[in-house]
Amino acid sequence: MPLCMQTLRQDVLCAVRLIRHSPGFAAVTILTLALGIGANTAIFSILDALVLRILPVWQADRLVQVTPIYRNGQTVPLSFPMFQQLQDNQRVFSALFGWTGSFRRNLEVDNALVLASVRGVSGNYYSALGATPGLGRLVGSDDAAANSGAPIAVLGYEFWEHQFGRDPGVIGRVILIEGEPFTIVGVSRKWFAGLTPGTPPDITIPITAGRFATLTSNRASLWIFATGRLREGVTIQQAGAQLRSFWREVLAATAPTTLPGQRLQSWLGMELEVNSAATGINAELRSRFERPLHVLMGVVGLILLVACVNLANMTLARVTARSREMSVRVALGATRLHIVRQLLVESLLLSGLGALLALGLAVGGSHLLVAMITEGAATQVILDLRPDWRVFGFAASAAVGTAGLIAFAPAWQMLRQDPADVLRNNQRTLAGTVGWLSKVLIVTQIAASLVLLVGAGLLLRTLEALRSLDPQFQIRSVVQVRLNPRPEGFKNVDINSYRKQLVEAVASLPGVVSASFAGLEIPAEDTGWTDTVSVAAVDLPADATRVANLVIVSPGFFQTLGIPIISGRNFDWTDDEQHPRVAIVDNNLARRLVPAGDVLGTRVRFGVQPELQELQVVGVARSARLISLRDPNKLVIYVPAPQHRHYSELGNLFVRAQNPARVTRAVEDEIRSQGREYSIDAKTLEDTNDQAMVEDRATAMLSSLFAALALSLAGIGLFGLMSYTVAKRTREIGIRMAMGAQRTAILQLVLVQSLLLSAAGVMIGTPCAFAATRLVAHMLFGVGPDDPLTFAIAGIALLAVGAVAGYWPARRAMKIDPMAALRWE
Repeated sequence: MPLCMQTLRQDVLCAVRLIRHSPGFAAVTILTLALGIGANTAIFSILDALVLRILPVWQADRLVQVTPIYRNGQTVPLSFPMFQQLQDNQRVFSALFGWTGSFRRNLEVDNALVLASVRGVSGNYYSALGATPGLGRLVGSDDAAANSGAPIAVLGYEFWEHQFGRDPGVIGRVILIEGEPFTIVGVSRKWFAGLTPGTPPDITIPITAGRFATLTSNRASLWIFATGRLREGVTIQQAGAQLRSFWREVLAATAPTTLPGQRLQSWLGMELEVNSAATGINAELRSRFERPLHVLMGVVGLILLVACVNLANMTLARVTARSREMSVRVALGATRLHIVRQLLVESLLLSGLGALLALGLAVGGSHLLVAMITEGAATQVILDLRPDWRVFGFAASAAVGTAGLIAFAPAWQMLRQDPADVLRNNQRTLAGTVGWLSKVLIVTQIAASLVLLVGAGLLLRTLEALRSLDPQFQIRSVVQVRLNPRPEGFKNVDINSYRKQLVEAVASLPGVVSASFAGLEIPAEDTGWTDTVSVAAVDLPADATRVANLVIVSPGFFQTLGIPIISGRNFDWTDDEQHPRVAIVDNNLARRLVPAGDVLGTRVRFGVQPELQELQVVGVARSARLISLRDPNKLVIYVPAPQHRHYSELGNLFVRAQNPARVTRAVEDEIRSQGREYSIDAKTLEDTNDQAMVEDRATAMLSSLFAALALSLAGIGLFGLMSYTVAKRTREIGIRMAMGAQRTAILQLVLVQSLLLSAAGVMIGTPCAFAATRLVAHMLFGVGPDDPLTFAIAGIALLAVGAVAGYWPARRAMKIDPMAALRWE
């Protein structure tokens, strides 16, 4: 065996012996590190699964996404004719395949109706990704003919598991998707989500089958995402150049023939982006998760630092107790480097055991964290959180790093310590060295704890500000009923007559004050229809600062939500397609459109849709936080549902009642009795607003939990240091008391030292907290990143902990017997 390996083996055996002799210290160290490393690894696991991990498909690094982009920066999918043109003319991909987003569709299985996410895919989708079936077969090239796709379906593994109980007999069964029969031919493998990690579809069907077939000839409908697999030797830049060389011809050849001038120019002005798709395409889910995860990553990183400092202090005290033994070994010929190496090996061994336990905690913790952040979400998030090499590497790096931090202070002491002083039992020198190091560590720990306390305080105050916010509309008495049409529910129906009939029927129910319909989900956040608004009479491009949200509402909407009309009139059922197009704007938009005057009667245009180019403003409504709770400046333009029947099929019913809980069942029964739609769920607007805060709530609560842990660790560390100080100064205290010092003076002596250390930590931590809070400023609401009250409370809390941690050792010092202290060695 090589000498270096033999030496390492001896160090490991020695470390194991020492750990066995101190099981309590070992258990505390391993458990503390397991919690610290486990929390960091859990959050990293989610970031890895969602952002960093390469798609689990064949040669994912060769995949690129082809995306049209409007001049305003908005990215859109392709139309089917555009996709075909790209397929026919591209020379840089071995395969260019198309797929759709996941559409919520009615699925009928054994006469039971459920909602399922359905994705259309081209015939080469699975083959280009190198996917294999878990059961049966997948969609192939023969299934997605250009004229008519085969009525076949492939189930997602997770959907097959919870809907069919993993029954292998599903192959060949017929299911109804929106009333059309589809034969199940296969089941995908577990964790396969295609290009959208985290949100796998429940069912995939050919892109030319079912309702998708009606869109293939529609030039104006943008619904297909295109992904290409690069040929060998072709770069992304080369692929982009080749596609852009004929992109203008594609736009001209596939432009809808009915487009008016402005909309046609917007269409023909689209650019083309070509980006890597190696990690998938799921911008919405990633933006939703990344914000809280990055904050929590910083928080748990600080927690691990605090834990390491605490353990370093414990190790320092333990090494000090063994200082005579180590000095004897040095005197007998052992090198200081050998002693330091042994300390590091011992720390590495404990950190390694902690990291192994942390991996187990991280698996459960990551699932729990995902559940917390996605609580109540309409779409289930399914992430493959199994540890991969990145997660193992992260945990190993954390173990090595923590071992180094824990061993640094004791090793530094050993290198500076004079063995002769120790052997002569020079307690004053030894205590001075150790005390100075411990004080530095404690001050560092308090400073890091202050950063955590301030961050948690700001996030808690943000959550409280959001909860107490007045949204400027009724939330406790209004129920939002999410509607979904039944298969063929709107076939041969006058949607305007039906909407009026439904609203009036629900409004007449006992206990209901008013009811209305809107193509809106409150709060809408990023799901609404946004575009530019400008005065139609001004022949200029729409002002980019007037980006507004369009909301389709039925008459009675403003009364139901308690939003007053400031000037002008409300909508009426007579505002239909036979009458001039009208609109109501909120007062924020009114001020933008006509800064110094009356907006009533002004004609405005929204976006480029023909039916939204000549809208006469007939009313101004008070601004309300329907779109975003955080942003009061969101602009809203309302148009009457009877004038836009093709936008009125999808939306929600809003019901205002004296007691919402009592009328919900009756409202759902009434909707069901109409035979056109059914209720997906019904919640008060107070509940839906609370649901919108789920990420803020999870981040604030977890940050507070970790901050409380840091505060506890700081208190424990300070208590240990003061206890050690009192023990080392027992003889000195005895002399002071023998010479007449009062016991209250001894109490004050120890207590002041504890408070001074706390104050030093607060002073050092304050500028660090000022810098750190700038990183979470984008998450704050109703409170600034330098809020003096939060900083003051955090500082007072740490000073209070310092007082409590110093009080008990100080009391023990008061009770020292002077004669016994003088005999103390």
